[in-house]
Amino acid sequence: MPLLETKSVKKVFRTEEVETWALNDVTLEVNEGEFVAIMGPSGCGKSTLLNILGLLDNPTEGTYTLAGTDVSKMTEDQRTEIRKGLLGFVFQSFNLIEELNVQENIELPLLYMGVAPAERHKRAKEMMARMGISHRAGHFPNQLSGGQQQRVAIARAVISNPKLILADEPTGNLDSTNGKEVMSLLTELWQQGTTVVMVTHSQRDASYASRIINLYDGRVVEQTIL
Repeated sequence: MPLLETKSVKKVFRTEEVETWALNDVTLEVNEGEFVAIMGPSGCGKSTLLNILGLLDNPTEGTYTLAGTDVSKMTEDQRTEIRKGLLGFVFQSFNLIEELNVQENIELPLLYMGVAPAERHKRAKEMMARMGISHRAGHFPNQLSGGQQQRVAIARAVISNPKLILADEPTGNLDSTNGKEVMSLLTELWQQGTTVVMVTHSQRDASYASRIINLYDGRVVEQTIL
């Protein structure tokens, strides 16, 4: 059974004047242990699809099954509950909390999961060592380089040992050297058994994946196994 599967997913955004179809009849599946890159031009629906896959939004039509559960009609509270421990997010803009230091940012998912403080601290220290940022534990996001911020964001995404990492343009705000480091980290996590789904417009980043799904005008137009 696939880890995630969409069937005929559509997403429409409506205002009083206009109706915009961001996704139109998207059917796809991702198996456990895959590294899938979703590519396409700006405005093709990549981020909308990732928001649905990440339970940040529901489809207008169609079904979405995640880890065997139909999640397409769930309330926001239900989606939040399922996300805990199952999904990790990595964003282009890092989305770190400025008022928290590195260690506190990394511990945040465990705090939401009710993990005891001593265990949170222990796991955060292990994760910082793994990501090469132990020396930055007490620093705040504005004291870090872009590459360091993204490493903190990846550490936060994986500290709860999620089955699935969703990455939205993870190297978009980085130079090529830091971008390669981030892609190497994601590849390492994938090789250790984590499923990765990444939205990117970069052919270089997509080349790290095991499969590429191309979107155009809200539709899947091509799939390539690497």
